[in-house]
Amino acid sequence: MRRRWSAPIVAAALAAGAACAAPIDETARELAGLDGGTASARALDAAWSDYERRIGSPMRDWGERNLPDAGAGLAVFYPFSGPDFPTVAQLYPRAGRYVLVAIQPAGPPPDLDARSPSSRSAYLATLAGGLTAFARSGFFRTLDLDAGRPAAGATPALMALAARLGYDVHAVEPVRIAPDGNDLEPHPGGRAAPATWASVRITLARDARRVLLDYVQLDLSDARLARDPAARAWIERQAANPTVFKAASHLPQKGGFSIVRDAVLARAPSVVQDETGIDYAELAQRFDVALHGRFVRPHPLFGADAQRSLAAAYRERADVPPLAFRIGYEKDAGSNLQVATRAEGGGPRAQPGRAAAAVPTADAAAAREREMRRLEADLAQRLARYEGRPRKVFVSASTTEEPFAAYVQAVRARLAKAAAPRGALVSVAIAADGSVRQVDLEHGAGAGAARQIRGAVAAAGPFPPLPETIRARVDVLVVTLTVS
Repeated sequence: MRRRWSAPIVAAALAAGAACAAPIDETARELAGLDGGTASARALDAAWSDYERRIGSPMRDWGERNLPDAGAGLAVFYPFSGPDFPTVAQLYPRAGRYVLVAIQPAGPPPDLDARSPSSRSAYLATLAGGLTAFARSGFFRTLDLDAGRPAAGATPALMALAARLGYDVHAVEPVRIAPDGNDLEPHPGGRAAPATWASVRITLARDARRVLLDYVQLDLSDARLARDPAARAWIERQAANPTVFKAASHLPQKGGFSIVRDAVLARAPSVVQDETGIDYAELAQRFDVALHGRFVRPHPLFGADAQRSLAAAYRERADVPPLAFRIGYEKDAGSNLQVATRAEGGGPRAQPGRAAAAVPTADAAAAREREMRRLEADLAQRLARYEGRPRKVFVSASTTEEPFAAYVQAVRARLAKAAAPRGALVSVAIAADGSVRQVDLEHGAGAGAARQIRGAVAAAGPFPPLPETIRARVDVLVVTLTVS
């Protein structure tokens, strides 16, 4: 049965948005770079067009053909989501409510008019860089949005992504889980307090339809939910909706996240996930599972033992259809999705030849708890190493913020001296020692022009080492400019 939200909540959100729809929507469009007035906005335009071609459009087509709950008006639950609104919106484009839950705070909508021109430019360039990285990979790296910290928080990204997906943004309001855990309610805190904006409700409109995008900051671990009955009750209610898992760090397979996992197993009518969601052996006990794409092993970051039952299922089935788009973590083992539809009766299936599980003794429970803590500590170390990759800041030629502006002009001068084609739009990733890490070209550049641009970048480099004032903030500076 499809879950719907309460009419009073919708009415309150729409009333709140009516008075400020135009200004907040203008902000969303500027955050999305839809004015195209800067090099970073043009780079995002090109990357987003490519995203639509490679990922967005094929994913929507796939969802229409393969998802059992793709009708209008339903709510969709996306735990461990980060600010990844595009994926769930592409899979369920006619949903009426999207519920995203992640550990990162939302933050208030940015007041761009309160910033100086240079600060505004730097903020928008940093956000555009993070969104461009998402558009190119289809995978959200929080690190890309947090680089330099001027565009931190999920709200700016969510507003920009909604605008890129064709939504009008009517309101952004702070919310919290109600004390009874029934639903969300307006946050009573002062608007100037950062804690008030940990979670937000964004009211959207597209094609004469009103849509709610709820982003809730919440630690989904058992340790956190066990201490908060209201949050646990709310999670269990949301788990009765179609559920999506993607790029979830394999946390739903860990012992320390059993509350959210068990709620989905017990209540969700369907689950769409990549390999980082619920363990396949558990999923297949309660759901009929259709496999799509290719899966051999998990990303090396998470070890070789995860989802062995899923890898076996892919090996054993000869009729698995391919995926026409990339999804989830980059890995040689391929992209995959499983579509799980609740089996008739909905309860766990008997496993032939398997004895009933014994009730664990106190010693066994303690040992299990120690193992869980060990696994969580190991995962934390791996994630720390992953997030410890080079810090990046994205700047455009229009930036006036020092110390970046002078360095950007030096890069532009070197490219011009090296006879780079005038009017070429190029992004150059420069390491601390001035060496070139990566060169990205304007989408659609021909092979001849691409060779000429890359040759000019090679001739211009290495660039001067990053000044100490820049190295204190970044390890890699990505400069996007038009050669003049």
